Amino acid sequence: MDEFIRNGGFLVEKRDKHIESVKAFVSPEPYPPIVVAGKNRLYAGLMHMNMCAAHSELTALMQYLYQSWVMNANHAEAAQDLQRIAMVEMHHLDMLGQLIVLLGGNPTFSCRQQGRQIIWDGGMVTYCHDSLAQMMKENIAAEEFAIETYQRQIKCIDD
Repeated sequence: MDEFIRNGGFLVEKRDKHIESVKAFVSPEPYPPIVVAGKNRLYAGLMHMNMCAAHSELTALMQYLYQSWVMNANHAEAAQDLQRIAMVEMHHLDMLGQLIVLLGGNPTFSCRQQGRQIIWDGGMVTYCHDSLAQMMKENIAAEEFAIETYQRQIKCIDD
């Protein structure tokens, strides 16, 4: 019975309740279907950078998890929110991996940058734990950078 909680008059799995709580951090608009016009290694390379470069979904996922761990003692609610945001980033990572495969690429945790193969590693995470405010500033800057990157890529992709 430990894996269930009461929600109104119903018993639901704790996992389902946790998934429901993530919805606060996701746009109410549905994600578009993951389809491509055909294989395109250039586009796969662009998506690969979004997946696992220094400024990527993988880095964001790991950064949010790290922050949730170090903030949990003093800011439990913020730590839970950061874990929920990490779950959203994990979904983005999954969609990029699927897209890379459809485009003919191999979604490894490395990408080509300036002619070199860069393997993702934990050193790409910003390990700031000075204050919650500083973490949030860094997170906002990283999300804004991601938005700018995606907007530039939209202009380059004719698919």
